Amino acid sequence: MVRLIGSVLLFGLLLNGCAGLAVKELQSYKIEKKREPLNLPNPEPLSLVDVEWIVVTKDNVDEVMEKVKAEGGDYALFAVTDEGYKKLSLNFADIRNKLHEQNQIILSYKEYYESGERESTEGTD
Repeated sequence: MVRLIGSVLLFGLLLNGCAGLAVKELQSYKIEKKREPLNLPNPEPLSLVDVEWIVVTKDNVDEVMEKVKAEGGDYALFAVTDEGYKKLSLNFADIRNKLHEQNQIILSYKEYYESGERESTEGTD
């Protein structure tokens, strides 16, 4: 029993002594760092391929089909109603607006990072 108590006390002293050695004080420091330019190239303007639109009505459907056939092409009609065309136009306008919005966000980030202000970062040793 005395031996057990002695072992426990010895173990406790060892733990206490090791714990005191393991503590290291952390020091905090600050680094002033200039923001690096993003170096993003300006996007190239969009270059689209011209599309030939043929308006087919009930009055000219036969004429249009003969013209396409005479030019050696197969034909298939992709049609929208006048209401569908309006919706298609609205969708393209929404796409243009979204692209403009994203471009403004990119320009804001570029201005922020290239403004020349200094950035503070904190770290630990």
